[in-house]
Amino acid sequence: MGRSELPEEVVDDILSRLPVKSLKRFSCLNKSWYTRFQNSCFITKHHHHSSQKNPSILVCGLESRKRALSLHPAKLDDDNFDSGIILDTPFFPGEDIKLQCIMGACGNGVICMQACTRGDHFFSFVLWNPAIREFKVVPALPVQFPSNIDYQHTASGFGYDHNSNDFKVVTILTYWKFTGYSLIWDPRVILYKQVEVYTLSTDSWRQVNCDTISDIHVFGGCCEIYLNGAYHWSGRTKEKDYNIIVSFDMSNEVFGTLSMPDLTDTSHFNQIWQALAVLGNCVALIVYNICAPEKIFDIWVVHEYGVKESWTKQYVIGPLSGIRKLVGPANSGHILLLGDKILLVEDKGQVVVYNLNAQQIKNLQVTGHPLYYATQAMAYVESLVSIIG
Repeated sequence: MGRSELPEEVVDDILSRLPVKSLKRFSCLNKSWYTRFQNSCFITKHHHHSSQKNPSILVCGLESRKRALSLHPAKLDDDNFDSGIILDTPFFPGEDIKLQCIMGACGNGVICMQACTRGDHFFSFVLWNPAIREFKVVPALPVQFPSNIDYQHTASGFGYDHNSNDFKVVTILTYWKFTGYSLIWDPRVILYKQVEVYTLSTDSWRQVNCDTISDIHVFGGCCEIYLNGAYHWSGRTKEKDYNIIVSFDMSNEVFGTLSMPDLTDTSHFNQIWQALAVLGNCVALIVYNICAPEKIFDIWVVHEYGVKESWTKQYVIGPLSGIRKLVGPANSGHILLLGDKILLVEDKGQVVVYNLNAQQIKNLQVTGHPLYYATQAMAYVESLVSIIG
C-alpha cells in the first residue's frame, strides 16, 4: 500500500509515536507535515505516546566546576543510563548569576527555570521547552524591595491552567521587620505578604489575594511539588513547630492548606527533615533524620486529599549506610520519585536508584557524563508544545 493510500488517522498515529527530533526534521521537508505538527490534537496525541515511555532524567549538576544541565534517557529497570547530553541554555547569560536551578515542570514538556543575579533580591524566570529548543524570558517582577523591612523571602511555583490552556508562574513575597528573634523565618515576625501571578497568554504579572496564607511562612527552594493542577509548598504557622502544606490552584488562583501527618514518633530525631513528593498520583511526605549516619526514610502518603486522617506510613526504607544526600527537583533534600523508585547519592557522589517494592539498590552509570554531584534531578517527557505562540 502506498503512502497516499493510508488514512490520515493512521498517518497521525504513526507520526505521533516518533521522537520530537525526527518530527522537527520532517517538518523541514514537508510543509503539510509542519502544519500537522502544529495541530493541538496531534500535539496532545504525541505527548500521550511520549508519556507512556520511560521518562528522561533532567539533571542539574557541576561539570568542570560550572553548572550544567544534562538530559539522560532513563531505563531504570536496567543497570545504567544511556549516554547523557549537555543541554544548551542560551538564557541567563553573563557571569553575574549566583543561582540557577530548575523550578519545576508541569508534565507537558515545558520547564520553568529560575535564576538570581548577584545583588538582586528577586528571581528571574524562563519558560523552556528543551525538545523544540524554545524559551520565553518572563518579564521582571513589578515590585521593588521595600526600604522599611529587614528581610525578604521568595517562594515560587510553576504550573498549567487546564481551564484557560495557559502557563502560570506564582511568586510569594514575604517581608519581615526584624525584632530580635533568632530565626528570621519565624512566622511571628512577618510584616506583610504579596503574591504575584504571571500568565503566558498576557505576558504580564498581576497581584492576587493571599489572605489565606497571610500568617504562614511558605518555604521556597525545597519541599515543593506540582500535582493535579496545583503547586504545593511546605509551610509553617505562627504556632511553634507546626508545619502544614500550602497549595495554590493554578486555575482558580486560590490558596489552600493541608495538614501534615502526626509525626510525634520522630521527636527523638536530632534534626528532622521533611520533603514533599508525589507517589501514585498522591501527595507524599518523606521524613528522615538528617544527622543519622545510617538513613531511614519514612514515606507517608495521603490517600484522600486534604483529609489528615488518611495519611498512612506506606514505606520504611533503610537503614541505608553510605548515603550522602537525596536528589530531586529542589536544592535542599527533595526526593525524585519515579514510579516505585527514588534517586539517592552515595558518599562518593555516585547516583543510585532504590526500588521501593523490591527493596534493592542499583548503581547508575552514565556513558560520557557520570551522574556525580547532582544537585537536582527531575523526570522529563518531551513534547511539541510551543511557548512562543
